[in-house]
Amino acid sequence: MGLRTPQQYKDSLKDGRRVYIRGERVDDITQHPILGVTCDTIAAGYELTQSPDAEVRDLFVAPHPVTGEPINRFFITPRTKEDLANRTKMIQRSIELTGGLPFGKDIGTDCLNAAFVVAGQMKKQKYQENAMNFLEYLRANDLHTCGAVTCVKGNRSKEPSKQKHPDYYLHVVDRTEKGIVVKGAKIHITSAPAANEIIVVPTRQMREGEGDYAVSFAVPANAPGITFICRGGRGQWTPHEFHGERPVRELTEAMIVFDHVFVPWERVFMCGEWQYSMLLAYTFATFHRFTAISYKVPAVEVMAGCAVAMAKYNGLFNVSHIRDKLADIAGYVETLRALANAAAQNPVMYGDIAVPNPLITNMAKLHFANNYHQFVKLIQDISGGIIATCPDKKDWENPEIHEYLEHYLGGAEQYSTLDRLKMIHETMRHVCSHESAFHEVTTVHAEGSMAAQKMMILAEAPLNRYETMAKRAAGVEE
Repeated sequence: MGLRTPQQYKDSLKDGRRVYIRGERVDDITQHPILGVTCDTIAAGYELTQSPDAEVRDLFVAPHPVTGEPINRFFITPRTKEDLANRTKMIQRSIELTGGLPFGKDIGTDCLNAAFVVAGQMKKQKYQENAMNFLEYLRANDLHTCGAVTCVKGNRSKEPSKQKHPDYYLHVVDRTEKGIVVKGAKIHITSAPAANEIIVVPTRQMREGEGDYAVSFAVPANAPGITFICRGGRGQWTPHEFHGERPVRELTEAMIVFDHVFVPWERVFMCGEWQYSMLLAYTFATFHRFTAISYKVPAVEVMAGCAVAMAKYNGLFNVSHIRDKLADIAGYVETLRALANAAAQNPVMYGDIAVPNPLITNMAKLHFANNYHQFVKLIQDISGGIIATCPDKKDWENPEIHEYLEHYLGGAEQYSTLDRLKMIHETMRHVCSHESAFHEVTTVHAEGSMAAQKMMILAEAPLNRYETMAKRAAGVEE
């Protein structure tokens, strides 16, 4: 068993994988100006398990359930509400300590935990053994995983088997004694180009006749036939930006093309059991939305802090309509925090595996997504138009115009012009930038659409109990 260092993680990515970004193939993603930021962000998570701070190390490192040897705590399959609460704490502390979200094990174990649940429900011992053996492989090698869920889908009004191209949904094209061969593409996959292992689960419920699409497995990122096509993103800090001392943290998404990729049977967790495809997609969504609401709490805390600081720097903190907006901002953040905590404290048990409460988890994710744009609007309103038109750091450093900026861009007297400019730029990144526009879209669509969350809320809500209580109150006979 071993816990890898950040450098060992980065070295593992130099394995011949096929990665493209902005039209060019990248031989060493760790040195790329954009993809290198993703590698650094994930590597920061490996720093936490090496931390000299015992409190930090004990949060991110746990004893192996059988051998007692140290492993990353993300590789502990949740059995109790305490295990789920620890996942929330790890995700939130990782953001606080590293300045970003080192998505290295969260989503992959969301997939694997769902595979454990469904293998148990199917009573397929081979799948259970495969999942456990793969988990032990992850534990022993401390690997970064990504979850490949969303298929490209083609015409959304048509089912997988009725698409113009059958591989708009990833599916099995061949079966042999040694394994399966799959073809298709997964899209929007966070941190995919920097993963060691890809864990695939179905993107939706499959129907009779669509067994080839009901497939789940794990495959190395450098397996023959796999190609990553990444979105562009930002690089390191530029000389034009006011910023803190921490490096840029960002995770690049990619489309993963599976072009006749071979998967050994021992790495398969579902193959053909279409009746259970919905349970696998549903259970993954619950785990993944729990991950999402965990990491979104510290993210929106920082944004709320920008609103508070800008209100003070602008001299408006005690103005009634500003305080009204700050109350709405605080209510948004604290409701999300309360729901995230409640989802961990009220799990649903599948055998001995604790699944975050599906109803509360989806309520939390819907609350976050449905109200996020209003949250951003409030911060924009409090901050003022300066977040859209502010001069940059190079202007501030130019002696020919520095005094003009120092003189005219001051705010409330107790704060320096420089501190106000730093806060303006921090707020700009969150609510008035290319990055913020990206997050406004991902808030709506990441971890599933708001329609999907409402479907799961309806599926989990005790509607019959509501009706029974109303009939009893009205004196209506059952």
